[in-house]
Amino acid sequence: MNTKTRTLLAFLATSAFYLQSAAASVLPFSSVEEPLADQRYRFIDRFAADEQNQVSRQDFLSAWQQRFDALASFADGKISEEVFVAFEMTELEQQLLNAREAHIRQTLNRFNALDRDKDGTISWEEYQASGQRIFNRFDTMEAGVVSVGDPEPAPRQRASNNNQTDTERRRVRSLLAMPTTHNNQGFLTMFAGNEQQQVTLAQFEQQRRSIFDRTDVNGDGLVSRGEYLDEFMARVGQREQDVRQAHRQLAQQVFRQMDKEQRGWLSKKDFVAYGLAVFQLWDTTNEQQISEAQPLPEQEPQLQLVAHQR
Repeated sequence: MNTKTRTLLAFLATSAFYLQSAAASVLPFSSVEEPLADQRYRFIDRFAADEQNQVSRQDFLSAWQQRFDALASFADGKISEEVFVAFEMTELEQQLLNAREAHIRQTLNRFNALDRDKDGTISWEEYQASGQRIFNRFDTMEAGVVSVGDPEPAPRQRASNNNQTDTERRRVRSLLAMPTTHNNQGFLTMFAGNEQQQVTLAQFEQQRRSIFDRTDVNGDGLVSRGEYLDEFMARVGQREQDVRQAHRQLAQQVFRQMDKEQRGWLSKKDFVAYGLAVFQLWDTTNEQQISEAQPLPEQEPQLQLVAHQR
């Protein structure tokens, strides 16, 4: 690792404010797998000016050039792959830290909800009762089995601000998003596996019992707050490792796509040309702006760019 890269890492590691600035991330894509609509929303969220729900070509270009300038200040105007990847991975760590903190808060909230008698532990009876409520919600056919193609359960009622639009209520998906039972497919993925088309109540309860016993580390028949948190955060930790690997690979891939002439460094021309190519692929109506009202591209822009360069 050369002096420029060490300087970059040292600066980023001690500058939380810098990581939160407009010049933070330089990747136009996310390393997490998301539907196209969510990918576009993340793009708009990152590059739109003044909390707008759309991003103009001018706003994007301004933000994109700021990212180049931030990187170039550490690389004499010639950004190497090492600097590019180091910049991205350091910024990723701040995002992962924020996501971990959110998971801890949410996990403790779930523990408190499961601990119905408020004795500071979760008994099997409390855990089983919660599982039965979950299964009943997804067993919309009341057949004792949840299958692919079953009607989705009614959405949970949540408090909302009536003055907000649907777009304003959306949030960017966490990089550490874990499998959830938000819909039928999520339920089956969690409790039946990717290859199975259904799960019975008996199979579901067997899975829940296995999770409970694994979480009850000291084997006293009760899950403490610490045991509950440790079990979930161990799974989050594995997710972190997967995200780090995918993010590093994506950063390397994007750098090599920008460096068309394979010089080993990026000029501002390389950087801007790539950014505008990404913008144009999202701008499916050629309106010089990207909004959620536009049709989605037929294929992920990242994949289209790879195909065009072959």
